[in-house]
Amino acid sequence: MSPLSDKKSPRPARNDADLLRRYMAAMEELTFYKTIVSGLDAIILVMDIDQLRLRWANENYSERLGYAPPDGRQLDESRFLSLFHPDDHDYLSRLREYLTGNPTKTYTAFYRFRHARGHFLWMFSSTRVFRMDPEEGVFEILAIGIDFTSPLPYHKNIKQFAQDKLQGINYKDIQKITPREQEVLQLFANGYHTKEIAERLHISFHTVNNHRKNMLKKLQLKNLSSLVNFAVENGLD
Repeated sequence: MSPLSDKKSPRPARNDADLLRRYMAAMEELTFYKTIVSGLDAIILVMDIDQLRLRWANENYSERLGYAPPDGRQLDESRFLSLFHPDDHDYLSRLREYLTGNPTKTYTAFYRFRHARGHFLWMFSSTRVFRMDPEEGVFEILAIGIDFTSPLPYHKNIKQFAQDKLQGINYKDIQKITPREQEVLQLFANGYHTKEIAERLHISFHTVNNHRKNMLKKLQLKNLSSLVNFAVENGLD
């Protein structure tokens, strides 16, 4: 709307044929992605992150997370955020901010997501914009997630190659971590909680927390999720 006018510009009438064409194009793209990742043991979903509506998910969504298949209903925001670990509640806002500014790029992250039975799973996801239409209030993303809680059946050579590369890049940062801190970090990366780490290493709960805080400070990281991300990427897990 022009700043010199107080009247709204008329919106063009919607063409049913055009809407159908766009819908078919979106379904064709989704089918393409489904074909590519059909052999992966991954969770694949399409979600509108503005309306908090889970549009579609593959079978692994229910099998791995324990939730019923999506029915397209709008989710309550507080309920949705409760599915993430308290330290990872900013995941959605960071995802939305990044993809809004970089709609053609991919957002990757580690975070903890609540299983239907109540325990948290370490997840790694790769997310892209699937459909964005500000006029219609649509911001759909296509996400592929992998459960990192259990050992992964990835080809060892590929994983080792990537870790070796990152270790070379992050060599100076890795050297900042003491051997004891690396022990604590390895246990965090393997899903152990603070109390369990304290018992396993025969140290106090307070000492484990101090090690965690020291590593965050040394590596200039914000939370445990980013710390575990660093450990996995650099082969410290």
